[in-house]
Amino acid sequence: MRVVGYVREFSDRSHGGSIFAQSERIRRWTSEQGYQLLAMCQDVRSPGGEPLDEGFRALLEIVGAGHADAVVVPSLEAFSSDLLMQEVILQDLRDRSVRVISTTDADTEVLADAQLDSARLLIRDVLTRRTEYEQSMSAQKPQIDGEAVSDNDVVIELISAQTA
Repeated sequence: MRVVGYVREFSDRSHGGSIFAQSERIRRWTSEQGYQLLAMCQDVRSPGGEPLDEGFRALLEIVGAGHADAVVVPSLEAFSSDLLMQEVILQDLRDRSVRVISTTDADTEVLADAQLDSARLLIRDVLTRRTEYEQSMSAQKPQIDGEAVSDNDVVIELISAQTA
C-alpha cells in the first residue's frame, strides 16, 4: 500500500512530541506493516508561533493526484486538536477516496467505529446530511419555460411595479 505521512508541530511539544519523533513513529509503523511511504508532509509553526498549513496542502495534492492509498498520522490530533475539525478533515479525505490510518491504538478504534464516541457520531451524521443536501441541490438545475439554464446563463426577469 502506498501511504503519505503527515505530522504537525504542536505548541506544546510534550503533547504530540517533536516533528522528528512523530515522523520516526510513522516511518517505523509503515516499515513494520510493509507499506511504501511515499512522502512525509509536515506543518511547522511560523517564527511568530502561528501554525502553517503548507504540509497539509501538499498532502492534499498528493492524494488528489491519486498517488496515495492512505494517509498515516501519529494521532488524529495531528490534523487538529479540535474534534469537529478532525471530523471535517476525515470526511474530506474519505471523499477523496483515501484511507486514514493512525499509529495510535485509541484512534484506530475511533476510525473503525464512530459509535464509540457519540460526539463523533453526531458530527459525522451532520456532515453526511450536508453532503446529501449539497448533492440534491446540485442535481436540480433551474429551468425557465421548460429549458434548463446553464451555469453560464444570466437570467433577468423584469417585474412591473404594479404586480410586485
